[in-house]
Amino acid sequence: MLVFDVGKSGCRAALFIGGRRVNEVETAGARGLADPGGFESALAAMRSAADAVDGGPVDAVAAGVAGYARVVEAGRKLADALAERHHTCRVAVASDMTTSHAGSLAGHPGVVLAAGTGSVALAVAENGATAFVDGWGYLLGDDGSGFSIGRRGLQSALRAHDGRAGSEVLRVLAERRYGDLDRLPELVHGSSNPPFMIAAFARDVVAAAKDGDEWSSKVCAESGAELARTAAAAAMRAMPDAQEVEISTTGGLFDAGELLTGPFAAEMARLLPSGRVVPRAGDACDGGFLMATRDDLPQEPLIRRYEGASA
Repeated sequence: MLVFDVGKSGCRAALFIGGRRVNEVETAGARGLADPGGFESALAAMRSAADAVDGGPVDAVAAGVAGYARVVEAGRKLADALAERHHTCRVAVASDMTTSHAGSLAGHPGVVLAAGTGSVALAVAENGATAFVDGWGYLLGDDGSGFSIGRRGLQSALRAHDGRAGSEVLRVLAERRYGDLDRLPELVHGSSNPPFMIAAFARDVVAAAKDGDEWSSKVCAESGAELARTAAAAAMRAMPDAQEVEISTTGGLFDAGELLTGPFAAEMARLLPSGRVVPRAGDACDGGFLMATRDDLPQEPLIRRYEGASA
């Protein structure tokens, strides 16, 4: 079985034999499925990853694809294309957030919050009710995300550069990462991925917070609390009467550790007393494996399955 995890920063292909992951590769990512040319970009990324994993013929394919949740109508085309390429009628397609949810909670209901460059939460109830919260992109949302932290850090650094207060610590770190700050707008707007470039500065904000910078610590704490609000909102929409809600997190932003996870847990406890933060059981490829081998998952309403004849 071949499982794809197609994101904007990378595309992973994992080969499962006998229920065990035996090989995995990561190649270049794809545009979001909702972006112009996103469908073709996703197919190209999966083709490259499949060639790299070199698993030969497979009897089933599953794919979690960034942007799928916003353009579900593309699911049929994607499933058809994968069925044709891999000569199998067992194909399942969903958003990368759906596969992350299934993997993180081992196919159980609950809430998964993903926070990296962007941020989004998905809640799935036992009865199949679902709720996506945030994930609106850096111009409209992604509150508490790496982009949000990086942008706030750079704003403070530029205020210091201007002599308008701001953080002198972050000014120094920004110059170290980006060079002459007078040229920063040119650098960012000329980038092929401005949000990613800005989100990269979140690492410097976190580092400054760990070194005791008060302003950076405050930004990290506020980000953690904001992410908790996103997760709690998803839970309250999809499962308002649940006695207990399992909550898991994924994404590189949580590598910040207690600076972020402490405020996150505290705000979750305040907003959702029924919530219980649990360790991640697996990753998106594990979720894709579950999606391909089971049709009784609570995530089933979010999954598109190919029903045609084998090519």
